[in-house]
Amino acid sequence: MQYSYVVINEKMALQEGTLEAADREAALRIISGNAWQLITLKEKGALANALGRSFQRKVNYESISAFCSQLAMMIRSGANLVRGIEILQSQMEDKKLKNVLGILNRGVSRGDSLSTAMRETEGALPELLINLVAVGEESGNLDTVLVSMAEYYERENFIRKKISSAAVYPVILTFVLIGLVIFFMKFMLPELTGMMAGTGQSLPAITQAIIDISNFINQNGLYLWVGVIAFILLMTKGSKIPTVRYYLDAVLFRIPVFGNNLKNVILARFSRTLALFLHSAIPIVPILNSMERIVGNQVPSHAIVSARERIINGETLAQAFGQEKFFDPMIIQMISIGEETGRLEELMSEVANSYDKKVELGISKMVALVEPIFTLIIGIVAGGLIIAIALPIFSMSTNLK
Repeated sequence: MQYSYVVINEKMALQEGTLEAADREAALRIISGNAWQLITLKEKGALANALGRSFQRKVNYESISAFCSQLAMMIRSGANLVRGIEILQSQMEDKKLKNVLGILNRGVSRGDSLSTAMRETEGALPELLINLVAVGEESGNLDTVLVSMAEYYERENFIRKKISSAAVYPVILTFVLIGLVIFFMKFMLPELTGMMAGTGQSLPAITQAIIDISNFINQNGLYLWVGVIAFILLMTKGSKIPTVRYYLDAVLFRIPVFGNNLKNVILARFSRTLALFLHSAIPIVPILNSMERIVGNQVPSHAIVSARERIINGETLAQAFGQEKFFDPMIIQMISIGEETGRLEELMSEVANSYDKKVELGISKMVALVEPIFTLIIGIVAGGLIIAIALPIFSMSTNLK
């Protein structure tokens, strides 16, 4: 069988490739024999098998946080890993995580480490969690790592929910606006047009413009839908091309208010993840190799790659990241102080907390700004539609007199 892999090689660089092996265990032995640190290993051409279908969607952060916290308690209580996972599986209500725990139980029961069993879930669990669990197993601090990961994913889940909550109001208003326009064009406009045609009067300019738009949509609706679907498919496919994805991601940071909040979210994630890795005593180059894939945006990802190359060439962390425009001066100064004092992990945690507060404040401001803007837009559209109805009715009543 052929397997595709992503590893950190003996030169501490990220490496991707394929290998031939009789089965997954043989592939793992080949990787281990090369002294590589495994990140992902997937069977090539394994389309829609039972396991793959089971893990098409990732376990949500809230469930991951609960899992890490509960498993840490099991370990600290003295329960062995297999028994702890069995107990969690029997009590788990989240079906997705329950399936994952079944895979973990089988893997650990046959003698695999927890991190190796986690890799069997084919992407259902985050790469960051798997890598740090592996470090915790090697250092004998698995329970401590799990507690840290529980806090990490609890915070990530909190931020995601904040952002989702902020998006609810604009989405509802958008649907209200669309419904209002459809109701007007499908029910009110035809009646009004028929009435005006019976009197032989010409329509006001605003009413005629809306009728023309409605006619255009009705006559070309199929083409418009095809165009919208084609655009969505083009954007979806294009976003998988690294260069295109980079420019699309860069555009996000130029959106007023939203762009700044997005940057703060990423910097908070960067700082917190860096602190987690440093706490696990992982060398900085492998840390950056992993973080390149975790930040979730090509712009900071490229900045991390560039900084990593400078660090390999002998620069300090502060010097390397100081040349990247994406990172704020404040975070660079804290990195510099942390390197000088040996308190980098502690300071990165404080920086993450600082950015978290900025994110919360930014989301509150964004909600406060979005609500009146959308209300104004709906008011303008509704007012325009009312005027488009009222003018011809007023004109007819005047002529009747």
